[in-house]
Amino acid sequence: RDARVVYCDNDPIVLAHAAALLRSTPEGATEYIQADARKPETILAEAGKILDFEQPIALSLLALLHFIDDEDGAAELVDKLVEQLPSGSYLVLSHTTGDFNPEGAAQARAMYKERGMTLRPRSRAELTAFFDGLELVDPGVSLSADWRPELGEVIDVPGDEPIPGYAGVARKP
Repeated sequence: RDARVVYCDNDPIVLAHAAALLRSTPEGATEYIQADARKPETILAEAGKILDFEQPIALSLLALLHFIDDEDGAAELVDKLVEQLPSGSYLVLSHTTGDFNPEGAAQARAMYKERGMTLRPRSRAELTAFFDGLELVDPGVSLSADWRPELGEVIDVPGDEPIPGYAGVARKP
């Protein structure tokens, strides 16, 4: 199929691995951008070289927003990116949460902070807020493992706690 993919990361090693695994073909193209996700202008300028912003686009921010704190502009980042998408585009998010183990999430956040990094688990309601103004696709924001489980292989996870993450997909009207 004719697909255009823009893969963005701030880690050059991750991009090197992506470039080795994700290849362009005559039917489609893949572009790699080394950029800070908190600078959407850079991402959009580079993405515009390969994506047609007149056609619907799927924006996947998977396991990203929990590394951007509220005061660092997580909501503003999503808003700026979605604002540039044409009608009919989709936003796909996955995010870690402390809803099921607040103490464990607080410990993880402290551990990240000790190393000079950000970890910002968010509640289901907080993740849902990123989809404001968009039309959520069923089943809405749910546990990552439960989002369309009929489409994948069921994997048993040890312990009683769910995997601490939510996922959701929404369409821009």
